[in-house]
Amino acid sequence: MSLRRPRWATPDDNERLIALNRACPMHGAIDMIFDRAPDFFALSRLQGTGAHVCVVDGEAAGSLHAVAAVASLPRVFVDGTPREVFYACDLRVHPGVRGGRTVKRIYDFMTTFGVEEKGWDLGITTIMKDNQAMAPVLAGKAGLLPYHHAGTLRNYTVQFLLPRRRPKGVQVRPATEADIPAMVACWNRVQAAKQFAPEWTEAGLAAFLAGAPDVGIGGYRLAFRGDRLVGLLLVWDQAAFKRMVVLGYAREMLRMRRWYNPLARVLGLGRIPDVGAALPYFYATHLCAENAEDLRALYVDVYNAHRTRGYLFFSAMLDVKDPLAAALDDFLTQHVDIELYVMDPREKWAGHPFGARPLYFDPAIV
Repeated sequence: MSLRRPRWATPDDNERLIALNRACPMHGAIDMIFDRAPDFFALSRLQGTGAHVCVVDGEAAGSLHAVAAVASLPRVFVDGTPREVFYACDLRVHPGVRGGRTVKRIYDFMTTFGVEEKGWDLGITTIMKDNQAMAPVLAGKAGLLPYHHAGTLRNYTVQFLLPRRRPKGVQVRPATEADIPAMVACWNRVQAAKQFAPEWTEAGLAAFLAGAPDVGIGGYRLAFRGDRLVGLLLVWDQAAFKRMVVLGYAREMLRMRRWYNPLARVLGLGRIPDVGAALPYFYATHLCAENAEDLRALYVDVYNAHRTRGYLFFSAMLDVKDPLAAALDDFLTQHVDIELYVMDPREKWAGHPFGARPLYFDPAIV
């Protein structure tokens, strides 16, 4: 098999990129794929400024062997100070060509671009815990850039069942355009204590609302204690451009589905779908709260408001060491752990205590 040179993707690659994503399933209790039809690049445009998607062509006409992407996060908090960081994401290698030099070639291509053309010296990426296929990359073998483990993120699926009681002392309501200045002030005040949380500006938030699919200011929920804004989060259903499509169920999930779906019908809840259908869920993201009780109030509001709207669960992500994680203690949840790594192309960040502060990451851009 010949090794093709990586290149930057163009809009003409859209169908091939969608096909490659579909050829890379995730296995577990539910076997699934992330389907990015009809526009693979819709998510890429949300992953940072000037996102670049890199591909390796396959030997068969019209096929792709691999894809990865890299984008700039122009101002995120690192040790409390905003600075530029790059984000590497969307690595997919066709199952038929794994184990060769494809990953090295695509990473070398993006690293050369980032270091020589952009001058980047600090990046982040996320990798599923115990992903053995990435072990050689993380170890820096074969001349790949150094990776430093920064911490562990926990991705929760919060499942709907019975209504929940609202915490006392916290009022929650949808945001309006008039709330944007207070939202920005609250976000920056709280998130400066997190690693890799983006700095917000009023213009930046307005641009996000104008450009992000299926997001409006009313998708933000705001938590108040009296007149003080103490937290916010965004409810975001991305089904128009990213879906988790079921390929199959393990035996235990099939057994669960047999009793759960009749119960869900009685309670008015979303049901576990047929094979070939998408899981009905949304993200509770852009999490910001002064304490776990404030975040709990936001989660309860979102849970109760969406419990009978056909969703099976909502997804949220927090650093395992973040005190805010206690907000989910009494919810019915499952989770997977995801490791966040710092990418160090100029070899200047070894030993830096990134994990001394809770990490921030937006799961909606994966």
